[in-house]
Amino acid sequence: MAIYHCTIKTGGRAAGKSAVAAAAYRSGEKLTDMETGIESDYTRKSGVVHSEVSLCENAPVEYAEREKLWNAVHKIEKASNARLWREIEVALPQEFNRDEQIETVREYVKGLTDKGMCADWSIHDKADGNPHAHIMLTTRSIEANGKWAAKSRKVYDLDENGEKIYQRTDKDGRKQYKSHKEDYNDWNDKERIEEWREAWANVCNKHLSEEKKIDHLSYERQGKAQEPTRHEGYTARKIEAKGGISELCQENREIKARNSILQQITEQLKAVGEELKKLIAEKGSIVNDRIGEILRLRATARAASKSERRVTGGERELETATEQQGLSDTDSLIRQAEVVGASTKANVADATASRANREAMQQRQRIEAEQRIRKAEQGTREIGQQSAKKISRGGHSL
Repeated sequence: MAIYHCTIKTGGRAAGKSAVAAAAYRSGEKLTDMETGIESDYTRKSGVVHSEVSLCENAPVEYAEREKLWNAVHKIEKASNARLWREIEVALPQEFNRDEQIETVREYVKGLTDKGMCADWSIHDKADGNPHAHIMLTTRSIEANGKWAAKSRKVYDLDENGEKIYQRTDKDGRKQYKSHKEDYNDWNDKERIEEWREAWANVCNKHLSEEKKIDHLSYERQGKAQEPTRHEGYTARKIEAKGGISELCQENREIKARNSILQQITEQLKAVGEELKKLIAEKGSIVNDRIGEILRLRATARAASKSERRVTGGERELETATEQQGLSDTDSLIRQAEVVGASTKANVADATASRANREAMQQRQRIEAEQRIRKAEQGTREIGQQSAKKISRGGHSL
């Protein structure tokens, strides 16, 4: 399986962030924040192998220049706690060549711009085994006229007749109606995070072989017992590249070793299960053969019963006795077949029951041990209390 990594976060004014500076770093360019006049120059940054801006349908053409795009965001997002951008960071499968990496990210980004976002994205690869992409997204929709839309809008509450609900009249004589705010888009909904994570896995899997496909779900949600590794990132890999040992990389090596052992155990259990199925199938085949033989004997007995009608009374009695003997033999074979089938089921049931008994015995032993501990603790407390009483009585006698 290829590596799956997809994180989603936001950047804003509350943390003192600049969308222009962030875009400069990710693209490896020199950009100027018109609001502060600060120039961010990352033209010497290594590892930026591709960068481009993808616009939504209503975005002005000039937003294709990232400096103009993010300065426009700064201009509209004036609040001190304004959210300036949303970022999706994804690990790129090492199975992809450069062109496949670019086309995969571009395909994924199109799904986001189709929803009305503008995307500024870059691919970083320092040949350290950690190719990844940074996708910066606008958080505000753009109207059909190319203007930024409001982040939320006023929506009036309606009664059962579809009429606005009157609340009061203000000092200027204007009627006020009950209302609430709704986000202009649903990009802040928690469901979108799951949707975007799954979309990345789906886009990658279009270009990955079956055994390399990735899953956006955690191992736990996939029903797997594997322990997930942690994303190492640039700093940890840099330490390792210089001959050092990163705690994060070392932790991942230990996790991989444990997962390898777990995988071996899982495969062994699977092999045992397959062998058990094979044995059950073989037993079933034997039972089916015996049943077929029994049915043939019964058919022969029925044929003999029909011919019996054409013989004399004495002969009929003789043939009847013979038929009864045949039926008796047939019934005996049926019982034998039933015994074989029951024996097969019993073997499986015994194995299951044995395991359940072991688990129950272990549980009882744990409970008994806990009871003994509690009893011992209770006895200790009682002895302590009795000793305290004796000491107390002795003190009073003095």
